[in-house]
Amino acid sequence: MRYTAWPLSRWWLQLIAWGEFVSLSYRGDIDGLRAIGVLAVVLFHASEDFLPGGYVGVDVFFVVSGYLITSLIAKEMESGNFSFLNFYKRRAARLLPALSITLAFTLLFGFVFYDNGQFDNLGKEVFFSAFGAANILFSQGVNYFAQGQAYQPLIHLWSLGVEEQFYVAWPIILIMAFKVSRNVLIPLAAVLFAFSLFLSMDAVSRGYSAGYFLPHYRAFELLVGCILALWIKYGSKTPVRKSFKKHLGVVGLLLIVVPMAWLDKNSKFPGLNALWPCIGASLVIGFPVFEGKSVSVLLSTRVLVFFGLISYPLYLYHQPIITFLNFFDHSFSDAQLLVFVLSVSSFLAWLTYRFVEISIRRSIQSEKGVKKVAIITGLVLTIPLFASSGLLVAKTNGLNNRFRYLNPFALEVAKAHGATFNSSFKRGLSINDSGGAKVLFIGDSVLQQYVVPLTRALGLGYGEVDTVTRGGCVLLKGVEFRDKFSDISCNDLREALYSIDNNYDVVVISQSWDRYDGSVTNFSESNEFFRWKPFIDETISHFSDLSKGIVIIGAHPRVSGTLEMQPSLTSTPEALSEGLKDIRITNLHHLKESFMFFSGYLDNGNVTVIHPYEIFCGNRCVVSDGHWSYFSDGLHLSSASTEYVESRLRSILANDPTPDSRL
Repeated sequence: MRYTAWPLSRWWLQLIAWGEFVSLSYRGDIDGLRAIGVLAVVLFHASEDFLPGGYVGVDVFFVVSGYLITSLIAKEMESGNFSFLNFYKRRAARLLPALSITLAFTLLFGFVFYDNGQFDNLGKEVFFSAFGAANILFSQGVNYFAQGQAYQPLIHLWSLGVEEQFYVAWPIILIMAFKVSRNVLIPLAAVLFAFSLFLSMDAVSRGYSAGYFLPHYRAFELLVGCILALWIKYGSKTPVRKSFKKHLGVVGLLLIVVPMAWLDKNSKFPGLNALWPCIGASLVIGFPVFEGKSVSVLLSTRVLVFFGLISYPLYLYHQPIITFLNFFDHSFSDAQLLVFVLSVSSFLAWLTYRFVEISIRRSIQSEKGVKKVAIITGLVLTIPLFASSGLLVAKTNGLNNRFRYLNPFALEVAKAHGATFNSSFKRGLSINDSGGAKVLFIGDSVLQQYVVPLTRALGLGYGEVDTVTRGGCVLLKGVEFRDKFSDISCNDLREALYSIDNNYDVVVISQSWDRYDGSVTNFSESNEFFRWKPFIDETISHFSDLSKGIVIIGAHPRVSGTLEMQPSLTSTPEALSEGLKDIRITNLHHLKESFMFFSGYLDNGNVTVIHPYEIFCGNRCVVSDGHWSYFSDGLHLSSASTEYVESRLRSILANDPTPDSRL
């Protein structure tokens, strides 16, 4: 039976015949379901305010994919025509054209506009993405829900990695089980589903960020679609009452839509919260009742089917476009951003779909012999091509010589606007084995930028300094922390920190005080400073027995207008000079509140407070020396600021000589 509510053009029918629907009847409502999924994701990425749980659109994709692929494999197993080679040929024809365009475009953008560090990171992402393994890289330390990122155009490819890794194992499992008995297919899939769901729920309960990215935590979502396909083919034939069945599609659609509005980036996910939209998608697919009240009619409308057909390239293209707009610090409102991104990415997706995907699939279907082999070989060779390109970028520190040969001025910018911490210190637990360190620094990336200038201001050598730091990590005592990274565990780092029994002259504590809303789970107050007080007090109490004095660094300036401070092939002295005029401190009110709050700790004779407000703002706020910016980005200091910050710290400590006297 042909499920469609409107006539499709001939070239769409050709695509259907050569795509995932080989030997399957086309259903417009499934493409409509894909449209719901991709549009939800675009809405979420454009602004969380539009659809705070829109990220569950990816879970809808997983179910659809599991259903279609398993249906196809099962049909070919029955006829004895299944071939792993043909299966992966179809996957290559489906995935590689749009993926290659995405990787090429992002590499070109990064080559021109990113600095060495950013381009280095992009190279790693391209390398892993080329092999369908971006999720493995991101599982080592990425917060997927950190919106507004200007340097992660490929973050969304984690889902492609999950699918491809699943489809390495699933056909093998299915074929082996089928050879034993078709009766074991559904029970086996159900066991795998339950095991994966258990792993996912456990990862969520422990705040394990890799649980968002890795396939064994996500397999249960694809397996919902797989089980549905197997149940339709091999399961019970007990009829469902018509009066009941016609409502199941509506229930399914609600199970998809409600989580999109109900969940947000702070919800525990995936786990059980991911199960409901998966069940919803399976109900919509499993009960295509074509009556006036059926959701299948709605999902088969012209607009939704169109977006469903271009959903894959649309999904690939929208995130890089958002990322690059964020890089240029766009002035779009959320609504304008959505309209722009959806329009541009949809148009590009349609062009790719119409003139690239269809052409390649037509050639694979119709051509024979050498030409067909050449097409398939060309597709497959894009994998090592982009993998080697990404590896080259990553192994050459972001092709650092591109600045030397193409724009020497960018080298000067890179040197002046780089960070100082990583060149002299290591993140994580860095404790002097001899126990002779005089100062211990504790905190996140905001603390890191004060290590070099404060060490110099105190007249110490780097060998006299211990550090326990990691970006995006709260190390205050008593904090219950949901870590978004996993390359260096924040919770393990904190545990190791408070087991140290070394004595110090000074312990320096700082961090970003206006972040971590969704990461610290045991805040007792909503006030952005007073909520930290119990943890600060407990930390001071702990180190009071291990040090002569404690230094707290208060809230750090946030600035706008740092785009021109980023070294790129487009950097010019004129643009940099003009850009310096646009840098502004944007959180003066926050800095003044910080001043009032942290000054209260001066009543403790063992505590000294350094206010960044006093470093950068007096009669006027200082953000540069007239040639270079003191800020490398909106939050972090540049190496050009080191001498200035050091001199200001010397002056501040001279007025309050307590820290120096303890050394």
